[in-house]
Amino acid sequence: MPEIRLTCLTPHAAEAVVEEATRPGDTVHTVRQDGACVVIGYHDLRWPMDVADWAHENGYAHDDDAARVITGVQ
Repeated sequence: MPEIRLTCLTPHAAEAVVEEATRPGDTVHTVRQDGACVVIGYHDLRWPMDVADWAHENGYAHDDDAARVITGVQ
């Protein structure tokens, strides 16, 4: 499964993103925290884009960091 990292403002911000984006039982779209980063596992390209957009809109990640995820998914 491909993964991409979203840098958040703080470890607490990353924790909030993981808490919001966790889908119990979903093994295809995953999130986990690594310090101030959220590691997003995906099969559907929209998943990391949605997580990054939500994190930015809610003040947990800078727009540049969210944009890196949105433009970096393959």
